[in-house]
Amino acid sequence: MSRHIRLIALCAGLLASAGCSNERRLPTDPTPPGGSGPTVPVPPEPPSELQRLAALALFDAASVHAGMTTSPLTWATTVEGQVWTDGPCDGFDGEGALRGSIDGGLSPTSGTFLPTGSHTYVVAFSKCLVDGWSTELNGVASAAYNASDWSNVTATVSADSMRGRGLAVLSRLNDATADGSAIWTRVGSSTVTTTYTPAPGSRLVNNSTTNVATFAGGSYSEIQHPPLQGTSFSRDQRFDILKVAVNGTEYTLNGSLNIQRVVGSQLTHTGEVRITTIDGTLVARIYGDVRNALTVEVLAPLVPF
Repeated sequence: MSRHIRLIALCAGLLASAGCSNERRLPTDPTPPGGSGPTVPVPPEPPSELQRLAALALFDAASVHAGMTTSPLTWATTVEGQVWTDGPCDGFDGEGALRGSIDGGLSPTSGTFLPTGSHTYVVAFSKCLVDGWSTELNGVASAAYNASDWSNVTATVSADSMRGRGLAVLSRLNDATADGSAIWTRVGSSTVTTTYTPAPGSRLVNNSTTNVATFAGGSYSEIQHPPLQGTSFSRDQRFDILKVAVNGTEYTLNGSLNIQRVVGSQLTHTGEVRITTIDGTLVARIYGDVRNALTVEVLAPLVPF
């Protein structure tokens, strides 16, 4: 058998592998059956419920603390600076009350407006239900504010052992006590950005576990966007090197998560917030996955809060 005939026979036996074929597929040709096409990302192994809640509690800590310390300008007044009430809070059974004081004197009456300029507004809450009666506030908070108008406000806010229930966004941090102070700003009218910078040493106690979170630097912001067509709301929660120590173990939160509701649909989540240790080791991620569903990934054990 000549060399040429032997080569033809060999090619016939190996045709399935195309080892002797002169055929060349173009890059745009479809991958043959059984080829290695693109794969769907496999979601990470879900963490235990305790570790998932530990990550989400770190995410919620700054917003819960802010919910109490900023209460004179967020819960006791509207975004236009109008005083909500000065007396009973709960319209259902008369339970709960708040009492305000402006610059050491009487509060403006319900329905009137706080003065612009530089002033101090102190509010005492007693079993006061706000936010559609889903949030309860107890204690005293103070806001030394400067406002040229109510779309541009800067305030030093503080609270002393103020208790709040129902303030958490994602976690079960639903009963907490806040101490300490922060710088808080609100800018904008259609798109509103609030930035919260807690003073180092300010604390948040989870009353369900007695664990303590202590702030050590950085800031937390919320950006409320005007609803787009077909959506009911869109909000960014942004962390800029926010440092939070839980029972002495310090974590840093960085990144941004957008939460949006499409009319008639569930919430969607995009973006990512990363939680690292003091040496920069990534220990957890909270992000919107390829389905825009909220996903929590824990890479190393977190101290429960």
